[in-house]
Amino acid sequence: MCKYQRLLFVLIIVVNLIYTVHSAHSDSRNTPSASPLGKPVVKIGRVICGGHLSLAVAEKKYQQSLSSFQLKTVQYHRWKDVINDMLSGKVAGSFMLSPLAMELIRLGFPAKIVMKADRNGNGFVLSDKIKSISDLNTRKTIIAVPHIYSQHHVLLHQLLEQNNILPENITVIGMPPRDMINSLRREEIDGFVVGEPEGNKAVSLDVGWLAAISPQIWKDHMDHVFIATDQFINKQSAQLQELINVLVRGGQFIEANPHEAAIMGETYTGSNADVFEQVLTSPPEWIDYSDMLPTINDIIAMSSNMVRMNLWNDIPSDPSVFIDPGFAQKAIKNLSNLK
Repeated sequence: MCKYQRLLFVLIIVVNLIYTVHSAHSDSRNTPSASPLGKPVVKIGRVICGGHLSLAVAEKKYQQSLSSFQLKTVQYHRWKDVINDMLSGKVAGSFMLSPLAMELIRLGFPAKIVMKADRNGNGFVLSDKIKSISDLNTRKTIIAVPHIYSQHHVLLHQLLEQNNILPENITVIGMPPRDMINSLRREEIDGFVVGEPEGNKAVSLDVGWLAAISPQIWKDHMDHVFIATDQFINKQSAQLQELINVLVRGGQFIEANPHEAAIMGETYTGSNADVFEQVLTSPPEWIDYSDMLPTINDIIAMSSNMVRMNLWNDIPSDPSVFIDPGFAQKAIKNLSNLK
């Protein structure tokens, strides 16, 4: 990201923060609406992505077990819309790219990472015209990632370093995942790094080949995270705890029931169940929902990569400001007590 793009990004966030301060007391959208059952509705943001599958399980399988609220998910296509709706109070939290969540919090966004959505879970797809990763050194190529501040961009940077690919040969662009397959088909790009099942879907459609999956690049890396607003954390902590309880429970369900979970999540992943079940099982570490506790080490590891990529100037002196792990810790303990 050039310095002018970064300044524009910062300016957008600052303007939104100022707007939020002026409107926080008068905006009725910050008050949860009531469901037909009389329970308040809590809205949580998501995009079409396999990393958000625990939210599908929570909404479809564990909805009735929620005693203090009704869960409603809101699907987005653009991250700036997610950010705006969190700031305005339309949604209380959202699943999000981990580097983007960290960048927002670093800039003063009033939220914390309270849970990891998954680990690993990404694929690197290349055009059929490129026969190997090493061939990237023989030509100029355009590789798409969902966002400059994304774990996909970090994975791409690591992969290029691991294979001694000359950085000047690669142009990295941000692109919505839903556009990547068609863009590769039209030869507008030469490849992409994306959250599954989009990579596996491309292969099933005979558009490109799977050059690597993320555990082969950086095993057990933090992928998507769940970020909750400070208001949700401080004023609705009981509801947030109940939500994290069912999300952690949903992750365990996915690990134990990949076939049923893949069917349950078709509208959340944007792919048919067969495509995503393969991601869940072959190999089993391609995507993992068994560890949802965010840690200081996760933040430091991602921060270190962002510094090496010149996205950040330095590692924050207090990495703990990015996370509030207590909710996930309690949810894991609650789940243990159920067994």
